[in-house]
Amino acid sequence: MSALGGWSSTGGWGGWSSTGGWGAGGGGGSELNPMLSDALTQSRAALVGPFQGATLPIVLPIPLDKPDRLAEWAVGPRQQICSLELLSGLHFGTSQDKETLMLGFVDLENSHFKGSSLVRLTRPSAHIFKQQADLVSNYAELRQSRGSEILTETIPQVPFWGSVVGLTAHRHKWTLELIDLALLLASHVEMRFKHAFACPRPVDLSPQIQPMIPTPGHASWPSGHATEAFTVAAVLQSLLPHGSKCKEQLERQASRIAVNRTVAGLHYPVDSAAGRLLGTALADFFVARCTGKLKLHERGFVGPKFHGPKDTEIDFDPRISMTDNKSGYYEYSSSASAIAASPLLEFMWTKAAKEWQPLK
Repeated sequence: MSALGGWSSTGGWGGWSSTGGWGAGGGGGSELNPMLSDALTQSRAALVGPFQGATLPIVLPIPLDKPDRLAEWAVGPRQQICSLELLSGLHFGTSQDKETLMLGFVDLENSHFKGSSLVRLTRPSAHIFKQQADLVSNYAELRQSRGSEILTETIPQVPFWGSVVGLTAHRHKWTLELIDLALLLASHVEMRFKHAFACPRPVDLSPQIQPMIPTPGHASWPSGHATEAFTVAAVLQSLLPHGSKCKEQLERQASRIAVNRTVAGLHYPVDSAAGRLLGTALADFFVARCTGKLKLHERGFVGPKFHGPKDTEIDFDPRISMTDNKSGYYEYSSSASAIAASPLLEFMWTKAAKEWQPLK
């Protein structure tokens, strides 16, 4: 699942187009119409007469780089502008023992900023993945009952989130764009972690797994679906005026989306557990960059500790706290750091937040 995988919530679900111009959806990106092009050519030839030069005033905006200008551009260019802003300053590093990969952020606009550590992941052992394959096999019994969900969740699950919070294309254009940006962040970061850890898929461990849909062409851990679903769930909780009242249903929805990938035979439960942690950490970062109001605690997932007493396998359990440091595998730093809001991202957040304010 990816915001970059040929589908976007603002273009694929709501009928908007990504590049600007004409089209049934109100923007470009649709195929050009030769008949319309010819008609416009003929119309101009009949109308214009001798060219009189540039007769309309030109205004070059000052100061440069005003965030408000984002409202003038089409969805596609606006997303490109904001995606670069969102990803700038993120960096990856490995621990001295080469077992842990860390994600950090440095504010490139602030020369005095030391940087923040956002999340650190340590890969589970080969033994744990072998244990987890048994759980994947057991989950296969649910494939028939969850088949429709699994198939429709191969792309971003906007209708599922929409069913919880009342998200609609005609009322929440800016919110959908904000979700696209959050998905883009999650997609880029999760793929970097997947590449680094290079964990095999369940189908690589047993010929009896036989996934019900094609296995994606990237590594298993952490789960991208879990990462992205929990990112969106947390972002919506922060964005909506009464987001806390939607917390339970949004997180249940994210958990079900994650588990469905195990049912399909594509992921281990430990993939979902790590994705939950990563998605929540990325949502915190996203909200902080959009608002400047959230302090960031480093979060961690210790894969080798994802087991029960006497080394028994354990399942993904979304009820386990990620902040009390009691699970053994979820870690949460007591210290916190603040990061400045990006003016461009703050503009997008403000526009989206206004869509949820009651009309007066």
